[in-house]
Amino acid sequence: MLSLTLIDNNRWITEGISRYFAGKFIQIKNIDSDDVDVALSKVAGTDVLISELTAYGRDVQYFTELLLKVQRSSPATRIIVLTDLHEKAVISYVVGVLPGVTFLPKKCSLKQLSDAVLGLPSSAEFAVGVRRTKQTLSPREFGLLRMLGQTSNLTDIGHKLHLSCKTISHHRQSIIRKLNCANNKELFSRLSRMGYQAKM
Repeated sequence: MLSLTLIDNNRWITEGISRYFAGKFIQIKNIDSDDVDVALSKVAGTDVLISELTAYGRDVQYFTELLLKVQRSSPATRIIVLTDLHEKAVISYVVGVLPGVTFLPKKCSLKQLSDAVLGLPSSAEFAVGVRRTKQTLSPREFGLLRMLGQTSNLTDIGHKLHLSCKTISHHRQSIIRKLNCANNKELFSRLSRMGYQAKM
């Protein structure tokens, strides 16, 4: 029996996948908001993990780090990222640090998802066409997303990272350009959509 673990806060997605695979000799486990902080232990031993890149108030960086830990601690687990993020600069960075992970759009068909779960090639995999380019975020830029989503005060960010305000400003401008944002307000909105939000 194949074991499948789901991490996605869209209950229509999780319920749809659960119903689709019910009765197909696939054991399904959902990780919800109460379990997301201990997800690594819950994923241990699963054959396939399907995860979003943002869920339960956690950002892209959190899930990228979680999926890296899953790859290291459970190399036999196949990982499928089912996402509705379209920011190529972010996706191409994540694809680069998570080799072997299958990336599918949330709008893919259940047949395409089923093929991915069974290890069959999928025509829906969009990350195959996403390559590292000059538009891909650098590791430093990716690392700054969380801080930029939480504050617009570049001086505070610079102090925390022991970098000058000018350096942080340069990185922010590069991120704005790579994410095709018109200004800081649009950048903040885009970061919020990716789970990077100021903690209240």
